[in-house]
Amino acid sequence: MPQTLSSTSNGLLVPTTASPPRTPPPATARGLSVLVVGGSPTDTERLTLILEATGCDVATTPGGLAAADLAYLAQPDVVILATDTANECELAREILGRAGWRRPFLVALTERGDAEAARWFREAGVHLTAERPVDPDLLCGLLRRFRSLLVGIEGFDPAI
Repeated sequence: MPQTLSSTSNGLLVPTTASPPRTPPPATARGLSVLVVGGSPTDTERLTLILEATGCDVATTPGGLAAADLAYLAQPDVVILATDTANECELAREILGRAGWRRPFLVALTERGDAEAARWFREAGVHLTAERPVDPDLLCGLLRRFRSLLVGIEGFDPAI
């Protein structure tokens, strides 16, 4: 720990140990790579704009095995699944099955109040479900929190 000098009540300077400054949580999700899979073109464009405004590097792809291939090759930090439920569950299993040690954080977008879909996603390995249309503040807050957890992990460079 770095030492500094402090003045005592009688005017003497004594060495003290300074606490390291606390690092505040990041204000953005800068440095996160996000893959948005499927969804309508309007939803995909909306998500992309929200994510890019938060500082994420965003790639988009339609659903299917091509999305699993891209997730394997690009190794994104986060994958947002916005296709239909049956395909998302199978796709989530495929992405996690190929990921090896570097598994992405999986988010699935569901229709409002679809508890059965949320259960299917949990069983498929999806980490979080969010209802459509996704609240931008909720999504950005989640990604900022996720990024703050990644800082300090070997291989994650928040300066990117």
